[in-house]
Amino acid sequence: MLRSLNRIYSNKLVFKKAINCNNSLRWHSTCNYGVCLDIDGVLIKGDTVVPEARAALDFLDGNNMAKKKIPFIVLTNGGGVTEKKKAKELSKLLEFDLSEEQVVLSHSPMRSLVSIYQNSQVLVLGGASDNCRKVAESYGFNQVVLPNDILAWNPSIWPFTKLGREDLKLTKKVDFSRESIVAIMMFHDSRDWGRDLQITLDVLRSRDGYVGTLRKENEVTSRAVPIYFSNPDIIWANDYPVPRYAQGSFRKCLELLFQDTTGHKLKYKLFGKPEPITYMYAAKKLEDFAAEYTGERISNRKIY
Repeated sequence: MLRSLNRIYSNKLVFKKAINCNNSLRWHSTCNYGVCLDIDGVLIKGDTVVPEARAALDFLDGNNMAKKKIPFIVLTNGGGVTEKKKAKELSKLLEFDLSEEQVVLSHSPMRSLVSIYQNSQVLVLGGASDNCRKVAESYGFNQVVLPNDILAWNPSIWPFTKLGREDLKLTKKVDFSRESIVAIMMFHDSRDWGRDLQITLDVLRSRDGYVGTLRKENEVTSRAVPIYFSNPDIIWANDYPVPRYAQGSFRKCLELLFQDTTGHKLKYKLFGKPEPITYMYAAKKLEDFAAEYTGERISNRKIY
């Protein structure tokens, strides 16, 4: 990674922006480029820091031949926590200060959905405990429910998962036969595929989002509850020697089950890399950070 960054500086297109003044290398005030780094497999792998990661971050922070800070952000298809918490975790692990403004998670661009669903009841999937409820609420969603809320309301919906006392403390009391779910959003990997597949299919096949109802066959596609996924990845890497199945694999299972039970293809909206909406969001975040980091705001910034 560090060699790649050095190649940026050795590139003639970049170096022609430098001027020789009093026999010393200085840079024009305008820095019309920035860097977007992945996290998993680039900066860290599991809880292990990639060997050259810290040196690369120092390079971007001004420890380079031009002595110039290069605006950068980190972009990942991971998530399940707030950007602030992820920044703290990475800062501790990398021993390098990152701000929450530099962190783009898989579900970060889903903030755009707040304008549509701010005061509507949405089902959020994935993540540990009720973390993703907290993330969604921090974005501005005011009525967030989780699969365990539905399971607590009617345990027979998925009788194979028994909620413990601590689980029940974190649930929200809702009568889902009277309060409809308007949209489904998957923020992170499911911790219970069986429960989440069953409940998601129940909502998708319900009449107007009321759990426990079933739409007529001719209404399956025309009145389906919309569903959004934050990560298209089929697999991901951690410390285990063989890749693990990711959120994209869950989506594939859901698609197959939906088609087998309804005869129709599942319609959905994807966020996360490599979706254009995520790259556009990341570019905006990089530009916003660059304006604070370097005092410069540039249109058409080149991003490496």
